[in-house]
Amino acid sequence: MARHRKPSPVRVSTLRVRRQLTVCLAGASALSATLLTLTVAPAAPPPPDRAPTGHTLPDPQAAGR
Repeated sequence: MARHRKPSPVRVSTLRVRRQLTVCLAGASALSATLLTLTVAPAAPPPPDRAPTGHTLPDPQAAGR
């Protein structure tokens, strides 16, 4: 039977660094997407079947009183 060898410390540290780099890049990507979304104005107006943002429709029960 073959025995399993313990992984070398260099290989383990390389995997740890790769994992950390992946997490950092994913976080930076999410942060940049959020900032881009907050700073860039949409190119098109809202569709006609939807109310503009911040506008609420009147309550139908209050209008009938």
